[in-house]
Amino acid sequence: MKHYVTNFVRKLLIQSKNNSLITVIVLVASVIFTVNSCSDEQTIMPRLTTLKANPDEITATSAILRGRITYLGNAKIIEYGIELSKSPLFSPSDTNCIKSAPDTGVFAIEFKDLEPSTLYYFKAYVIINTAQYYSQNVEKFTTKSQ
Repeated sequence: MKHYVTNFVRKLLIQSKNNSLITVIVLVASVIFTVNSCSDEQTIMPRLTTLKANPDEITATSAILRGRITYLGNAKIIEYGIELSKSPLFSPSDTNCIKSAPDTGVFAIEFKDLEPSTLYYFKAYVIINTAQYYSQNVEKFTTKSQ
């Protein structure tokens, strides 16, 4: 892009030939400002955290799990929720979500049809376009026995 700006400035200088140096300076400043302001905006990712499970919200077959979005970033979030798995590697996993743009703050997702006396791992996530972005921390809980 600098190459184009340099050639543009040269053409202006040749065309103006001392007629109006001030006009050339103003035009050059305008072009430089335009080039700088049209640069690609860097995507700033959201910040989210997985919150610890509340024992009072865990039964033998269900659990209410929470995440917190502390910063939305500048990318369009199309879905957010909790990913749940019996494996710390999250393979296989199940997700439960809210399909809308979030606000910052705590959100709660309910999971049903869980197995009694089973250890589960979970983490908060958001989907931006087609990419899934996860919280840095993973939490776990064990469902109650029947």
